[in-house]
Parts: sequence; C-alpha cells; structure tokens
Amino acid sequence: MGIELSKEQLAILKETRAVATPAEFQALLDAARSEMDRVVREVMEPSQPASTTLIELRDLYLAVVHHEAALATRAYGPERRALFRGAIQLLDTANLWFGEGKRTGAYQVRTVEHVLKASRPWRARLKAYAEQAFVFEPELAEQFADVNTSGTIEEEVSDLGMLLRLATQHRARLAPVGLTEEFLREGGVLLDEASGRDLLGILGLRNREEALVLRNTIVTYATLLGSEARAAGINACWDSPEAKRRFEAASFRNALRRLRPRRRGASAAAPAPAPAPPGKPAPEEPLADEPAGTPI
Repeated sequence: MGIELSKEQLAILKETRAVATPAEFQALLDAARSEMDRVVREVMEPSQPASTTLIELRDLYLAVVHHEAALATRAYGPERRALFRGAIQLLDTANLWFGEGKRTGAYQVRTVEHVLKASRPWRARLKAYAEQAFVFEPELAEQFADVNTSGTIEEEVSDLGMLLRLATQHRARLAPVGLTEEFLREGGVLLDEASGRDLLGILGLRNREEALVLRNTIVTYATLLGSEARAAGINACWDSPEAKRRFEAASFRNALRRLRPRRRGASAAAPAPAPAPPGKPAPEEPLADEPAGTPI
C-alpha cells in the first residue's frame, strides 16, 4: 500500500515541484544566483540519492511554513523562505534533467521527427483559419501556408516564429474565424519545444560535465539553505519543545560529500619507512587512501 500524503504535504509538493521548461528553470536560477554565489564556498556532490534529500528538504519546508510567524521574529522571513522554496525546485528539476531522473527517462530531448510531427496539426489549423480570413487576399493567405521543405529543426524554428508573428499581427482578422489566445499559446509552446531541443545549449552548458557541476552546485546550495532553515527553526521555537524537536529532527549529515580526487600512486611514491631502532615497536602502517568523496 502506498503512502497517502496529507493535504498540507500535497500542497508543499505542488509548491516545490520541478519546473517544466528551460525558461522557468533559468528564471529560478537567475533569482538564486547572487545568494548561491554568496553561500556556496565549496561545491560538493550528493552522498545519498537526491530524491532522499528532496524528501528531507520538503519535510523541513513544511515545518518552516507551519512556524513562519515564529521564524519571522528570528530574521527568517518571506525572503529567506522564498529562497529555500526556489532551491528545492531547482534541485528537483536538476535531478530530473541531469541526475537520477535522466537515467530513467524523466527528461528526454525530442527528435527532429517528433518536433515536426507535433507542429503539423497546429500549422494546418492556422492555414485553414487564414484561408477563410484572407480568401480574397491570396498573397497574404499564402504566407500562412508555408511548409518545412528541408525537414530541419532550423527551418521549423524559423517557420514557427514567422507564423506566430503573422498570427499575432493579423489577430483581429483571424479571431472571427476561430483563432484564440489558447491557440496562440499552443504555438508558443511548440516554438519553445523546437528551440529547446538541446537543453544544455538553452542553459548555456557546453557538455554533460558542466551540467553535473551545476547539479552539484544546486545540491550544495539547497542543502545549505536547509541547514539555515533548521537552525532558524530551532532558535525560533526554543521555548516550544515539540516544535523545536521537529526542526532538530531535520538532518543533512548524509546529504553531501566533498569532492576530493583520489591520490594515485601515493604508495609507490612514498619512501619506505625506516626500520625501528632495537627494542622499539615498529611504526604503524599508514592508512589506506581515503575514498574519492568524504561525507561531511
């Protein structure tokens, strides 16, 4: 039997869920950038599944919302709460696009064929609107009948942009024959999808390694803001044992580990230990190289 969430938990899940488009993700990232640069002094990587960290962060955010009045008296007001919420959204999105979710297909770049197939019904409908609206102006109607002759994504982006501009320009003539705001929004979504096939390119990332660095930065940032919210909650609810315990229960001890490169060839390069003087115990053997990441 699955776990049934309360109404409050469902509301928090909806409020902090991953965004759907690169533009929304970029807006969140831009809003967080200055604070991220201020607090993240060392980028670390996940020491546990990011999905586990997200559960812990969301549970803490629910406590923050419950006790927002008390926290506001301890320098933790709406601005800090909004930053914390945005950090959870960033982490959820980055995890889907660059982390665990990527391996399960939660985010997949559309092929050219999929993009072209998705836009054909919209383009055909717009053509029908124009044929009626401009039945006595065939030259103008012909502009709405453009087709992607090359079958390339570049021409599709150009065509959709041009058709949207035409539809917006002649909205007054097209509206009586069926064109709606919703139809224009649908065209805008198709253009975004066609333009955003390359998620990394849209976000200015040159390769998967840069995407991983961004994911790790966001994990670090979200965990740091979680630690801030925990400390603020304990301080604000000091005289309320039950609420104080709620914040104390939030722990991010296993969330991150430091990025430390393995020491290669250390054993070969190290000089042999000197023999112990007579009558004295031999020196202890050095510890083996520590793993690539050390939990904090």
